[in-house]
Amino acid sequence: MSNYIGLAALKEAIGLTGESSDTVDDGVLTSVIYRSSALVDGYLTSIRPGYVGFAASSNATSSAGSNTRVYDGTGTDTLFIDDAQSVATVSIDTVTISSNSWRLAPYNATPKRQIIFAAPASSVHGLSVESFSPGTANVGVTGYFGLDTVPDDVAEITLALCILLWRRYQSGDPAPGPTVAKGAKGQVTNDPELVGILEGLWPRWGVLGVWGA
Repeated sequence: MSNYIGLAALKEAIGLTGESSDTVDDGVLTSVIYRSSALVDGYLTSIRPGYVGFAASSNATSSAGSNTRVYDGTGTDTLFIDDAQSVATVSIDTVTISSNSWRLAPYNATPKRQIIFAAPASSVHGLSVESFSPGTANVGVTGYFGLDTVPDDVAEITLALCILLWRRYQSGDPAPGPTVAKGAKGQVTNDPELVGILEGLWPRWGVLGVWGA
């Protein structure tokens, strides 16, 4: 289960520290953190093809981590993959290809979303860029999918959601969660306040178009 901020951070944000701190509300606060983290996962799934999730030390999400995933060969020099922190090996039709022959993109940012065959140097004549042979699930990619830490903006949005849900609980709502529905692209909510907070993730994480992993 996702947990994108810690209990101590939430208690500090809402003023449950020092002499006023106890464990009476820890169960509710933990539930609020899980609800808020799930809302973040659901929103990012809906706006980002190939979204995997984030891991945080011992509280790793079930989908983020080191594993091998398979993709259909595209017949071009570019392969879109799920969000990845890093890639260790790439194989085509079970044959591992040299790590010198491909690059991860975007080049200067994470998560990585593409594997691109490297173009030959301009001084090399008679060579062409390799391609991912067309096929069904014939390309294997082994790496760390998702990110191995929780990005600051994701943690901040999660905290803002937690504070809102906690205030609703304090005002008398025994189950301070939104109404959600499971759709083809993940959970969606019809709660305007929560949507307003979640939309703060769009500038960095939103992906336009229907292409992707």
